[in-house]
Amino acid sequence: MGRTLDAHLAAIDEEIRSLLNATDPALGPFYGMMLYHLGLDAERRPSGKRLRPVLCTLVFEAMTGDARQALPAAAAIELLHNFTLIHDDIEDQDPARHHRPTVWSVWGVPQAINAGDGMFAVSRLAVQRLRGLPPARILAFAGLLDNACVQVCEGQFLDIAFETRTDVTPERHRAMAAKKTGSLFAAAAEGAAVLATDDTVVRSALARFGDAFGEAFQAHDDLLGIWASTERTGKVEMNDLTKRKKTLPVVLAFERAPAKSRARLAELFAPPAPLPAENVEGIRDLLDELGVRDLIEAEIAASRSRALHVLRGIAPIAAAPDALELLERLVATATGAPEPAGAAAT
Repeated sequence: MGRTLDAHLAAIDEEIRSLLNATDPALGPFYGMMLYHLGLDAERRPSGKRLRPVLCTLVFEAMTGDARQALPAAAAIELLHNFTLIHDDIEDQDPARHHRPTVWSVWGVPQAINAGDGMFAVSRLAVQRLRGLPPARILAFAGLLDNACVQVCEGQFLDIAFETRTDVTPERHRAMAAKKTGSLFAAAAEGAAVLATDDTVVRSALARFGDAFGEAFQAHDDLLGIWASTERTGKVEMNDLTKRKKTLPVVLAFERAPAKSRARLAELFAPPAPLPAENVEGIRDLLDELGVRDLIEAEIAASRSRALHVLRGIAPIAAAPDALELLERLVATATGAPEPAGAAAT
C-alpha cells in the first residue's frame, strides 16, 4: 500500500467488496443492498468518508510500515459502522444519504433491517480474516470492537430518548456522543495499536486520540446538520431540527438562552416530529441570535487540538512523519479545518 489516502481507501474498498461477494446469484440483491449503501455498486463512485477504517490502517502503517495485515480489521470497522447507519436511517426515517435514497426507502423497512443485520454478521467474519498476528492480539481486537458496538447502541438509545426532552445538559449530550461516535473512532485507533503492539501506554494514548477526534467530528457533524446545505451533506437541509434531534447546538442554546428565549425554543420544539418548516426556521434563527455557531466552532477547535496534541506525543507515530502527516490531514478534513501545510496529495 502506498502512503496516500487514496491508496488506503482503494485497498479498504477492495477488502469490503471481497467480503460482500455473493456466490449464489439469488443472493445478489441481498449483498447488492449493502454495496448500494456503501456506494460500491457499479453505478457510482464509493460514498462515505471511510474515516474509521482509514484511521485504523494509517495508525497500523505508522507502527509497522505496512497496512495490509490490518485491512480485515479496517473492513470490520467500516461494516460495523454502516450496519448502524442502515438501521439509523430507518429509526430516523431519513429519505436520503450521500445524495441518493436510503436503503429502507428503496427496498422497504424489512429488507433494510435484514441488510443491516447481514452487514453486522459480515463484519464479524472480517475479523476472522486477520492472519499472521499473535492470536491474543486478534482476540483483544475482537473484544474491543464488540465493546464499541455495544457503546454505539447505547449511544443511539440515548440519542433517540433525548428527542422528547428539553432538559438535556451539554454534559449528558457529550456522554451520549462519546458512546455513539467517539467509541468507534477510539476503537479504530486503539484497535490498530492492539494489533501492532503489546505496549499498553501506546494503546491507551491512541484511544484518547480517537475519543477526542470523534468528539470533534461529532460536533462538526452537528454543525453541518443545521447550517450546511443539502448539496454539501447529501441529506435534507436542517433535517436534524425537523426530526427534533437534540444535537449539541440545540443543547447549548437551551443552556445559554435567557428565560424568554428558552421558553420560545421549548414552544418551537413542542410539536411531534417532523416539525413544521416555520418552527425549524424559527429555531435556527434563535440559534443564530444566541451565537451558538461560534460556540460549536470553538468546541470543535478545542477537541481537534486535543486530538492532535495526543497524536503528536505518541512515539511510534511521531517517528513515522509520512503517516503522521496523513493522520493530521484526516483529522483536519473530517472536522472542517484547513488541511495542514504540506499535506501529502491523494
